[in-house]
Amino acid sequence: MLIIGFSKKTHLKFVNMVCKNFKHCAVITPVGHKFVLHQFVRRNHIVKIDITKRNITQLERKGWAFIFLTQVRPDKFNPHATTCVNYAKSALHIKNFWIQTPDALYRYLQTNLT
Repeated sequence: MLIIGFSKKTHLKFVNMVCKNFKHCAVITPVGHKFVLHQFVRRNHIVKIDITKRNITQLERKGWAFIFLTQVRPDKFNPHATTCVNYAKSALHIKNFWIQTPDALYRYLQTNLT
């Protein structure tokens, strides 16, 4: 199982200009009864944050959207990804070059993998 979370907030001005709806995405993997949120900070810097189901509910209240992918088993992440979208695409084994924004990734997942 894999969860991709999408946020409408970011501190990056360029991303705010380019992306209309979702501006950031994060990969969430289950570990036992908890989850690990893989927060992309910058290239070669991924912060792993332990979260619970309650934290996911709190993020939903703050405007995050989640796509739950039950058939996907991530076995390899790209620690050298240049963006949060590239990091999520590596976890999902997606190689489509035209998916460059969180909006595009969200639309792709809604139509193809859910």
